[in-house]
Amino acid sequence: MMFKRKNWLAALLALVMVLSLAACGGGNSGSGSSGGGDAQQPSGGDAGQTAPADPAAGDLTEWEQSSGIYETGETDEELYQKALEEGATVTLYSISSRCTKVAEAFMEKYPGLECVPFDISTNDLLEKVTREYEAGSPTADVVHIKDQDGSMYLEYVANKIFYNYKPADIFAHIDPLYTETTTPLYIELTQLFYNTEAYPDGSPVTNLWQLTEPQWKGKIMMQNPLDNLAWGSWITGFCVGDEPQRLADAYKELYGEDLVLSDGCENAGFEFLKRLHANNPIFTASSDEIAESVGTPGQSDPPVGFCASSKLRKAADNGWVFAPVNLVPDTGIPAVNTLYIVEGSDHPSAAKLLVRFMMGGVDGDTSGYAPFNTLGGWPVRDDLEPAEGSTPFAEINVAPFDANEMYYNYNTVRDFWQQLG
Repeated sequence: MMFKRKNWLAALLALVMVLSLAACGGGNSGSGSSGGGDAQQPSGGDAGQTAPADPAAGDLTEWEQSSGIYETGETDEELYQKALEEGATVTLYSISSRCTKVAEAFMEKYPGLECVPFDISTNDLLEKVTREYEAGSPTADVVHIKDQDGSMYLEYVANKIFYNYKPADIFAHIDPLYTETTTPLYIELTQLFYNTEAYPDGSPVTNLWQLTEPQWKGKIMMQNPLDNLAWGSWITGFCVGDEPQRLADAYKELYGEDLVLSDGCENAGFEFLKRLHANNPIFTASSDEIAESVGTPGQSDPPVGFCASSKLRKAADNGWVFAPVNLVPDTGIPAVNTLYIVEGSDHPSAAKLLVRFMMGGVDGDTSGYAPFNTLGGWPVRDDLEPAEGSTPFAEINVAPFDANEMYYNYNTVRDFWQQLG
C-alpha cells in the first residue's frame, strides 16, 4: 500500500547507508556509492532535519567533484559537448507516459545523444532506483517524480541519493518558494469540481467549510487518504504551517464567528478534517471515477468531488461538463513535479542538459517542456505561458508547501483521520 512506503523505504535507506559506509570505510564516495559518510539518516531522525547545504569544494565526494553537480552556470552548448564525450546516453525514469515525447524531442534537438525513457509508477520507480543504488550500479540519470510529503527531500536529497541540480539562469525565473527543496518542473493541484450543467450560475460551494454543512452529506467525492500517499499528504497540508490559521479565518469570513475546536482537534485543520469526515464523503479508487461521476451530463443533483487538476485535459474527449472551484481559503497543497539527478550517474552532463531541456531551456525552444504544458498543469517559470484556457496560477488559492512540516506531521494527521472511523 502506498501509505506504508515511508516505513519500508526508511528502513531500506538506512540499510543502504550502513552497507555503503562499510564498503567505503566512512570516507567520500565514488560512483554508485552512498554519497559520503556525512549524509544524514532518513526518517526517524530529529524533527526539523534538513538536507545539507552545498558543500565547500574541499568537502566534495569523488562523484560530486567529477560530475560538477554544483556547477550551475554552464551553458547548453557546453553541456552538449561534455555529454557527447560522456558516452552520449542519458536514462530518464519518469512517472509520466509523456517522457517518451520528451526523449524524442531531446534526441532531435541534440543529435548524437540518446535518451532512454522509462514510464514507471511512483512506487515501482522508487523501489527500482533504490535497489539499483544499493547494488552500486545506478541506471537512471534523471528522475521525474512528485514530492508531496517531503520524503524525496528528506530521505533522498538529504542522504545524497538524489541531487537537486539548480541551473542559475532557469531558477532566476522561478519563485524561491518552489526551489528551496526541489528542482521543480510543473505544478498540479487537487481541486474541487462541480457540474456546470446542473449549476449554470457557478459553483454551489465557494468556501471549504461549506462542505461540512448538512446539505453536502454523502455528496462529496474523494479518494481515501488511508489508501494513497498523495491523499494522505493532501489532508496533512490542512493541519500544518500557516494553513490552520487560514482555515480559521475562512470560517469566520463565512459564518461571522470564531471557530470553536472540538476535543482532540489541536487546530482548525484537524477540525475541518473531522467535520468533513462526519459528512460521509464518498471514497473512490481514482480521480477518473470522480471526474466521471461529477461531470457526466444529464444529472439533476450531482455530487461535487476533489480530484486531480490533470483531469481537465480529459474533459472534452469524455464529454464531462465540470469546472474546478477556486475555494476559500484554498483546496490544499500543490503537487509539484520534480526532477533529480541520481548520485553516481555516469552521464552527469547529459543529465544536466536533459533537466534544462525538460524545464524549457533558455533559447526559446520549449519542446522539452511542451508535453507537460497541458490543462490542469501550470509552469513554475514566470516566463512560460500555461496551456490555453488555464486560469493563471497566481489567481488560484493554494496552500503553502513545507517539506519539513509535511514530512514530520504526515503520520500524525493520517492516524487522526484513521481514528475518525
